[in-house]
Amino acid sequence: MSAVQFDYTGERVLVTGAAGLIGRALVRSFADAGAAVLAVDVDAVGLKVYGDDPRVTTMPGDLAREDVADAVFERLREDGGLDVLVNNAAMTELRTPFIDIDAGVWDAVIAANLRSAYLLSVRAVRYWRDAGRGGAIVSMSSPGGSRAHENQSAYDVTKAGIEALSRAIAVELGGLGIRANCIAPASVVGEIRSATDIPSGRTTSPEEVADAALFLASPSAAQLNGHVLRVDGGLHARLRTDPSQEQQRDQD
Repeated sequence: MSAVQFDYTGERVLVTGAAGLIGRALVRSFADAGAAVLAVDVDAVGLKVYGDDPRVTTMPGDLAREDVADAVFERLREDGGLDVLVNNAAMTELRTPFIDIDAGVWDAVIAANLRSAYLLSVRAVRYWRDAGRGGAIVSMSSPGGSRAHENQSAYDVTKAGIEALSRAIAVELGGLGIRANCIAPASVVGEIRSATDIPSGRTTSPEEVADAALFLASPSAAQLNGHVLRVDGGLHARLRTDPSQEQQRDQD
């Protein structure tokens, strides 16, 4: 799948977490497909990667704050509105056993990953409802949305919440032409490398995740709503993620 297969000319796309690995691929793929992109991230320095690209407007800010979410939508209205929201912002680096997580850390992860998606999604659907038109939301989930990582309980809870939020939007607002879907990518790295725990035998590129977002936000996916698209090389389909465990079981 390639960005050239989708035409977003004249459309306005908001991408959060735009300074990260997947975020950069999302912004560039939508821009290459003709969209005007508002790229938002708490990392103001990281947003400098877009330089003076005329297709991309950048805006730093903590999207878990209501005043920042309000400012983002005010900017969108000034620039002509919104067609596609991509909820990609997330705190991903925390690795802590559940028994050791204190409430402050838990709340920070929930705010960064789930509260931010709520604040932007509810403003997007209100904007589309008031304008009498539809729109598309694509949110980043994870295999952790349905299966547990070691030492990432707060992260996994937020991703399960993202999927539940998308289903709720689909059910309540689908009749208004509003769609909300998720992508659950696995093992996303800058350069593809081999991976024995993934059935496809390799990791996922950020561009492959962006291709999935382009599809889900497009008219080609018009009948997909409340869906989770797994861009994981078959990881979710596998009973065990460690092939050596499967081999050992067969020998027992």
